[in-house]
Amino acid sequence: MILYGWLHKAYSQSQAGLEQYYYMDTATVTFNPIIWYQANSGWYAESRYNYEADKTLSAYVGKTFENQSTFSYSFSPMLGAVAGGFNGGSIAVNTELKYKKLFFSSQSQYTFSLEKRSDNFIYNWCDIGYTSLPWLSAGISLQQTNLCDTKSEKGFFIKAEWGSWVLPLYIFNPQKSERYTVLGLNFSMATKKNKRPKNTNYK
Repeated sequence: MILYGWLHKAYSQSQAGLEQYYYMDTATVTFNPIIWYQANSGWYAESRYNYEADKTLSAYVGKTFENQSTFSYSFSPMLGAVAGGFNGGSIAVNTELKYKKLFFSSQSQYTFSLEKRSDNFIYNWCDIGYTSLPWLSAGISLQQTNLCDTKSEKGFFIKAEWGSWVLPLYIFNPQKSERYTVLGLNFSMATKKNKRPKNTNYK
């Protein structure tokens, strides 16, 4: 599917967004800001803090391939550098799939350390949800980390939207004492739209 994206150019709007997540357990609150930009040609850049590790900044560049129709998809493969509490590099992909009111999204990455090979890890966060109202969606969420062994955390989420704003709320491990909450405050905007060339084969 990624090869298909390389062979079929995506025509879209340039977009930018700022996301702020708060990880809250019984003792601490961790701030995780994410800023991203997608050009109308599809080139994509993203920066994160406190995501790969505490006090760690990461920067990614890649390209988005997408199609908007009854079944919509978006893939953003990326390469990144990681510095701070963790120093190394990362290969990642952001994925979004949508069919009518059902949707799937994920952030997957392989991150390697330049200092200690045993710190290399694979991480994936995925959501499966349903949009019940134009401004409200809910579903289940899974985080999985492969380090020395596999660690999985399951939960559920609810998201409310108002224009350019999205307010997601996640609760992970709700049945356990290690449960924690992730609250987000996200803003995105789209700018100038490309004119799509006349092409009778484009759908």
